[in-house]
Amino acid sequence: MNRLKTILIKGQVIFPGEVIGFSADDREKLKVQLEAYDNDEELFLLRFKSDDDTERKDSAYTETNGVIASVESVNEKDNGVTEVLVRAVRRGKLKSMDCIAPNEYEADVEEYVESEEGFDRMIRSLHLTMRGYSDVNERFRKNFLNDLLAVKSLPELLDGLRLALNLNYEKRKIINAAKTPIEESMLLMEIMSEAIDRKEISDRIKSEVDKDISKNQRDYILREHLKVIQNEMAKNSGYENVTDEYEEKLENIKLPEEYKEKLKKDILRLNTSANNGPEGNVIRTYLDTVFEMPFGKESEDINDILRAKKILDEDHYGLEKVKDRILEYLSVRILNPDGNSPILCLVGPPGTGKTSIAKSVAKALGRKYVRISLGGVGDEAEIRGHRRTYVGAMPGRIVEAIKNAKVENPLLLLDEIDKTSRDYKGDVSSALLEVLDGEQNKTFRDRYLEIPLDLSKVLFIATANTLDTIPRPLLDRMDIIEISSYTENEKFHIAKKYLVPKEIEANGLKDVQISFSDKAIRKIIHNYTREAGVRNLSRRIGDICRKCARESLEGKKSFKISEKSVFKYLGKEKVRYDEVEKEPKVGVVTGLAWTSVGGDTLSIEVNIMSGKGTLTLTGNMGDVMKESAGIAKSLVRSMAKEYAIEDDFFEKNDIHLHIPEGAVPKDGPSAGVTMTTAIISAITGKKVRADVAMTGEITLRGRVLPIGGLKEKLLAAKLAGVKTVCVPKENEADIAELSNEITDGLKIVYVSDIREVLDVALVK
Repeated sequence: MNRLKTILIKGQVIFPGEVIGFSADDREKLKVQLEAYDNDEELFLLRFKSDDDTERKDSAYTETNGVIASVESVNEKDNGVTEVLVRAVRRGKLKSMDCIAPNEYEADVEEYVESEEGFDRMIRSLHLTMRGYSDVNERFRKNFLNDLLAVKSLPELLDGLRLALNLNYEKRKIINAAKTPIEESMLLMEIMSEAIDRKEISDRIKSEVDKDISKNQRDYILREHLKVIQNEMAKNSGYENVTDEYEEKLENIKLPEEYKEKLKKDILRLNTSANNGPEGNVIRTYLDTVFEMPFGKESEDINDILRAKKILDEDHYGLEKVKDRILEYLSVRILNPDGNSPILCLVGPPGTGKTSIAKSVAKALGRKYVRISLGGVGDEAEIRGHRRTYVGAMPGRIVEAIKNAKVENPLLLLDEIDKTSRDYKGDVSSALLEVLDGEQNKTFRDRYLEIPLDLSKVLFIATANTLDTIPRPLLDRMDIIEISSYTENEKFHIAKKYLVPKEIEANGLKDVQISFSDKAIRKIIHNYTREAGVRNLSRRIGDICRKCARESLEGKKSFKISEKSVFKYLGKEKVRYDEVEKEPKVGVVTGLAWTSVGGDTLSIEVNIMSGKGTLTLTGNMGDVMKESAGIAKSLVRSMAKEYAIEDDFFEKNDIHLHIPEGAVPKDGPSAGVTMTTAIISAITGKKVRADVAMTGEITLRGRVLPIGGLKEKLLAAKLAGVKTVCVPKENEADIAELSNEITDGLKIVYVSDIREVLDVALVK
């Protein structure tokens, strides 16, 4: 008795001498096969009793008889699919089976050891029947008969005869259930005898009918015979009811006649395909996909702009400009439903509500909502689908989304469109051009479906964290709506109105008396989260609710979360905000930076040392910041006379520019003025005001260039205790759009030249 790793299969009966292929579609089986191939081990292949028992993995639901097999080869195909070929070696009988890990099994297997009594007599009977069968089956006579007659061992003869008879699935199941070689021999002889009888009857009918029929009658009878043959094949394949069902669906589907004719041909091919063969399965999968598509089915839009405004206001606090832009967009769609509406792209940091805004738009219009995540997608076929000639072909994500929505006009969210990639399998961004272009997507053709889809009815909304990684042609097809960071006051109202009730319900505290004080919420926002959105804020509130849930089961009846009790539940404060220096210092300047979690202050330090004029940069700067540092040094050299710097200063001294927290990567085009100010201060010995922060890029001539992320930067300046902020003059219009909550308490100085920055920042 052997202990073998076991693979459970359905829809196939395997006999010794046969080879079965497995592909990467079945991950668990593939893992077991690769391990067996590496360790030169044998496997046990066992079939479910019923093809519906695949979820009930127990020996009570499997056959007793199986085959012991060896992994013959492992091949990597051109399309990236791993194919494993397994050869059945000999038959085995299941004694017991154990699950050793999820979807991994081992079984005690006993090999067949039978008494040879009666084998010789049975071999003679088989030889006699095979000779009779060869008279009615020319293929058997030419290819197999002589070789099988030469075999002297009954088990070996049965192995060859099973392969030669080309048995269908149902007959293979019957043969596999045989308990002894003698019983199996009887079954195989019965199958051959039935074929002999059918041929004799057919020949007798043919000879009688041929006597008195004309050519037209002959053609008619042949057609009738063909129908009978097709019906018999359909019965054997299990397709007899399926094809009728497909033909009924074809009558009801709303498609042009040319595509209906194409589908008719596929149904006919299914009717005549081999029993449970690969071609039949491929055709069925394709037809199922086509008939599940919602051709001609649309949901009716709710064209009520006041209702849409109410839903957006109920679901989201703040974001007034974003909501106004969406309402304008919806208004145009209501007034001109047949027009080519722009594709909206919501851009902003994580956790700022981009996805939930898309859900609210779908809710306002009464449309089905489907989300497609594009993060990390690098295969063009994910959008356009695979050609049906490939193994494991499937439609693209656009077709799958519409199929799942069950209507032709859903709201389709293209999430993380900035994180698509490009590799040898194609460019996803280029594939999206056809999807999002109003002039092209009316006849979008998926390679698998091969039937044009009208995507102009679909309402596309995309989301992204940044625009930098989106190719320009794709960006040109989208209308950008920026969602900036939330202020602490906005976070407070969002938490109080949405997050706290949501987490109380999610943690089963609806029937428990629990309340959060305003100071507690502000404490969590300020000292336990640091982000542009509210995702981590929701998690921290959830942390408190989970601890309260446990205490409620231990007997506590009510909870009042105060500022003091926040420490009890969340522990030590997790966030520390940088504060500006107390006193003016030489060579130390506070800059402002934008990060993926909001704004931040960036302290830049410069030291001057005797040397040979080298500029040393430390602090894990990116290429853009390194270029800014080089420009700053050149600008300072050009201004040497204005600030009484000696002519040979830069030949005799080294400049070391450092940005603290060296382990954190830093890059961006807004540190030029800060670096220039720090270098001037360090060289001249003039101190820099501690309450001044600045942002802006610099040119070689000293002009201050505009930058982005002003809202986040000004919020960071307020948290750090900054009183005065130098902002590029060209950003004055951006400041005018900000709320008073952000600008109150800050003196904003608009600068267009580095000298204006130095006048403000340097202590006179």
